[in-house]
Amino acid sequence: MYSPTKVLTLLVVLCLSTVGAQASTGAGEEPHAQAYDHPGHVPIGKPGLDAEITRTIEVNIKETESGYMLFDPDAIHIEEGAVVRFVVNNFGDLDHEFFLGSFDEIAKHQQWMRNHPDMKHEDANSIAISSGSTATLDWKFSSKTNLEFVCLIPGHREAGMFGVIMIHDHLAPKPKN
Repeated sequence: MYSPTKVLTLLVVLCLSTVGAQASTGAGEEPHAQAYDHPGHVPIGKPGLDAEITRTIEVNIKETESGYMLFDPDAIHIEEGAVVRFVVNNFGDLDHEFFLGSFDEIAKHQQWMRNHPDMKHEDANSIAISSGSTATLDWKFSSKTNLEFVCLIPGHREAGMFGVIMIHDHLAPKPKN
């Protein structure tokens, strides 16, 4: 016969192991991999095709003497349905990235990057821009929403490398035909 202490200990161990199995630290799960393509995520659009480009937006990366790292512009208005080519120029001395996502996905991605600082991006909603170079990202914005663009190399967002994209017809400039 089992003593009540042994039975209670066994139950506690079983309960704790079940809770631990259900909890996730995110250590093995990449939270942002093509999140734009998964059900239940904020719709941020999808990769754009070259032939569909309706607007080009130049974004410059700057590093200041006081340690700030900035995107210019850091607030962008885009018309719903537009296919935008972002031309991102890195005028700084450091390598950077341009990652596009919902505020929630960016927060998850930022935490992931803190735990995996050497990770390289190969997602359609991000580009890496080496020092002194230019890279492009083509994106179709299919829903009215607010999104974020950011450099999630550890420490860069904290130094100012983030911006907002507002997709609303009433704010966006109309494309020129």
